[in-house]
Order: sequence, then structure tokens, then C-alpha cells
Amino acid sequence: MKKTLAGGLAMLLALGLLAGCGDKPAATPNGAENQPPTAAATPVNLTWWVIQDVEAYGKFYDDMVASFQQEYPNVTIKREIVPVDKINEKLSIAANTGQLPDVQQGSIFWPLSYAYKDLLVPLDDIIDKADFDDAILKSVSVNDKVYIYPNNTTAIGLVVNKDLFKEKGALDLLPKNMEPWTTDQFLKAAQAVTDPAKGTYGYAMYAADTGGDQGHHAMLWGFGAKSFSDDNKTAVLNSPDGVEGLKFYTSLVDQKLVPPGAAGLKATEVINNMFPQGKIGMTMGNIGHIDAFQKSFKDGTNKPFELDLVPYPTKDGKGTNSVLFGYGTWVWKTKNDVNIEWAKKFAQFINSKENMAKFAELPSVVPTRKSLATQYKEDSFQAKTIKLFQYAGNVGVNVPGYAETRAAFYPELQAALTKAKTPEQALNDWVSKANEIISRSAK
Repeated sequence: MKKTLAGGLAMLLALGLLAGCGDKPAATPNGAENQPPTAAATPVNLTWWVIQDVEAYGKFYDDMVASFQQEYPNVTIKREIVPVDKINEKLSIAANTGQLPDVQQGSIFWPLSYAYKDLLVPLDDIIDKADFDDAILKSVSVNDKVYIYPNNTTAIGLVVNKDLFKEKGALDLLPKNMEPWTTDQFLKAAQAVTDPAKGTYGYAMYAADTGGDQGHHAMLWGFGAKSFSDDNKTAVLNSPDGVEGLKFYTSLVDQKLVPPGAAGLKATEVINNMFPQGKIGMTMGNIGHIDAFQKSFKDGTNKPFELDLVPYPTKDGKGTNSVLFGYGTWVWKTKNDVNIEWAKKFAQFINSKENMAKFAELPSVVPTRKSLATQYKEDSFQAKTIKLFQYAGNVGVNVPGYAETRAAFYPELQAALTKAKTPEQALNDWVSKANEIISRSAK
């Protein structure tokens, strides 16, 4: 049963069918003819890495492979499923041993650092940029080159267990219609539903690994902090605003508004299990999490309750902060030029307008193409998600050595939460480590 929920929370990938005919090359999304790769009759074997949400999206994977291979009989695509919690390790090993796949689909959080190492192929020539918002393309670019074909974008907010607030007579403490709210209001809401005797807590805190770390940054940004400089060359979270934010964050532990031992808990345990079990009032989450929670209610894994999405709080209550979760397709720069050409063609194939339209039919998807924008109902989770886009902050996806800077953050957060370090010491130490990583990775 837990497998179903975990599978639903895996990153979503855009898939569908694009019809072709005879020996003609596939059309680009804007209708212009695309030159076919060289050596068209030569047998080509491509390796395609996807994540393990096969239970939900396996048919899309199968359709993509079958459709492309029918269009181009000389191409064979081997799909390899990679567990989400193993992806960074697997990528690191593959990059260092020359065993990279030809094409991959997944979260934009994974690959962009490799663009600095010249291991990714620019995709500017296969993307019809006019159909994408600049902010979306910027999130998948390094040094003004687009390295990921974006196909789904969502944003984090706070997913709320409304039934828990109703039971406590505290529903009026939550913001309505995605209105901004203050950290003081957030604190009162968390206090209202915290009941250690019943095992319920106001906020889902965790710090055992990198999972869900976007929520940590979003909370600190609420005090005016930034994690990185605008040019992505320096970590700057140890500003006075950042320190104030971390002091507030650690106070949630002091007030016992979060699960016991939060510093040693993983996001997967707190978000995937404790929240849908009705033990948490508010958790970092996005539309993908909501879809998975609802599936767990439907299949009987967890008792149903009403969900809502509200913005992260800020000190002054004048706005909010969010992090974009982008998903898409990218091509690795292997030593096989023919495979690179075909991998690009496959990436373009699976991200056509027709395919994204099919993808957008899934309830957890907000397609990246402007031409596919749908008039969602005002109170829908999709509409609420779109409202968060304008508040997206820089969590460092485009920073050189991002994966390393990310891995260096949670031990410092743990130190602050357990009082091993002061908030100021923890942030100073992380900034020092992060800047060393950035400097080294940018070379």
C-alpha cells in the first residue's frame, strides 16, 4: 500500500503519441520540418532513464517507446527504471565512469550542475521557445543555454489537513483563497492543531537528508533571506534575515509543534506517511503530493480527509515564497554523436504539443507550454499552483555543484535544530562549504 503512495509521489514525466508517416522526418512542434539524424538506416540503441513511477505512468512509457520505434524502425530504446532515492548516486557514478544514458527524464534538480562539466547537450535548437514562459526556460538554463526540455512545472506551498483544523475549531486561522499570511498567524495555526497526547503536530519538519529541503529555504525566505546571489556565484543564506528565519524555524522544535526527533526524520516518513495518516496539520507539498494523498485515500491506505493548499507565510504577510518543481527531458553528451542526434530527436518527439496535451490530462500536471494553458477553476489546485509561480525563489538548481551544496545543507540544519550549533554558526558553516563547492565546481 505504501508503495502506491510512494509511486504517486515520484516525479511525473510528459509522455504521449506523435504520429508520423513513412520515411519523412518528424515535424517540430511549430510545424517546421526537422532534419533527420545522420545514418538513418544504421541500427541505433538508446538508453532512456526514467524514475520508478511505472505503476502510474508505465503505459505512457510503453507508448512512447513503441510509437518512436514504429516511426524509426532502426532505433531501439531500452528503458531503465531508476529509484528516485538513488538517482544522484547513480548519476555521479555514471558521469565518472562514462556510463551515462543517452536520454533521461525527471526532475530539473538533478542534472543542471553537469552542464558546467560539459556533460549535457544544449537543446535550444529543438525547443520552440515562444511557447514557454521565460521564467520556465531560465529554470532549465545554464549560461543562457537551455539544457532541459521542460514539460511539467509545479510549485510548493503548504498542504493542509483541513479536517484537523475543523476538529480543533481553528479553520479560521488558515488563509483563504491563497491570501498571504504572516509567520505569527502560521504559528497560531500550528499551535491550534498540535496535540502531542494524540500524536498530532502543527508542522511537518524533517532534516535527515536532502528530501523536501525546498521547504526549509522557503520558510527562511519569508524573513527576507536569499539562499544564493542573483548571479548564482555565491551562497548568501547567512544574512541577518536568514539567521532570523532559522531562529524562527528552530523555535518550532522548542515549542514542540513538530514531530519529536524532527532532526533525524526523513521527508519521506513525515510527508508520505505521517501527513496522510492525519498526524500533521501542515506540510511542504505540491500538486503531485496532493494527487498521491488522494490516491491513498481512495485505495484505503489512509482515512480520507479534506485537503487544501495555502502559501508559505512571511514575516510581514505581504507575499509568499515558493520553489518551482520542474520536470523534463535532457540529453547526455556521450561520445557517440549519432546517438546524441537520435536522443535529441526522441526528446523533441516526447515533448511535442500533442504529447503535452495528453500529459496535461493527468490531475497532478501543469503543462509548461503556454499554448496548452487551461482555464482552471479558481479553487482548483492547479489554479492555486499557478498563483505561486510568481513567487518562486532561487533554491540553487542552476548553481555549480548544486547537488553538493544541497547535501551540505541538511547536516547544518540538523545542528541548529539539535542546538549543537547556533543558527548563525550553522548558516555560516554552510555558506562557507557551499561557496567552496561553487568555486571548485565552476572551474
